[in-house]
Amino acid sequence: MKTLWTALFIGFPAIFTGCGNEAPVAKIIVTDQKMPLTEWPDSAYVAGLDSILALEPIKKNAETEANINMNVFEVPVFKLPGSVTGKKEASAKANHAGKSAGTKQANAAKPADNSAEAFADKFATALSKLQSDPSNASLYKTATANEGDDLFKLLKRTYGAGVQGLPRFYVLSALQSVNAGVVLERLNAGDKVRVPRI
Repeated sequence: MKTLWTALFIGFPAIFTGCGNEAPVAKIIVTDQKMPLTEWPDSAYVAGLDSILALEPIKKNAETEANINMNVFEVPVFKLPGSVTGKKEASAKANHAGKSAGTKQANAAKPADNSAEAFADKFATALSKLQSDPSNASLYKTATANEGDDLFKLLKRTYGAGVQGLPRFYVLSALQSVNAGVVLERLNAGDKVRVPRI
């Protein structure tokens, strides 16, 4: 009997230490990556998801989407207060006088500004139409580059001096999207460039 108890006391801890040597395996979860489904979720989990989804608000139709328009040719100007810039703010009378003088100058210079702005608007509209349907021949005309021409020399020869007010990066990237196979940053003599028909 004594040997039986001795064998139990010696063997019993050995059983527990044999099971305890295995380290637990932890799975690393990576976000934004698909993982294989190893087992189906149980019904309680699915019921929990159903109750959460039932509380979600119903989204409105796509007809009521917000339509945001942006003028890519006009940069918004923000005036910071004197407390931020460290400069003294002018009095209200001086501001009013400056604004009225600025308005008079703007009105005097408006005719020339309007023609450049009108050309920019027409060009942007025609360019967006061309981007939406680049194979439509009625939306573009083809201009041929001369020796030493860059894109804006070509555009100036095609449209006139109004091209100088166009934003360079926008025009370059938009025209590159409709002129596959032509490197607009480095034009060679004889390159055919599709430009919008205005």
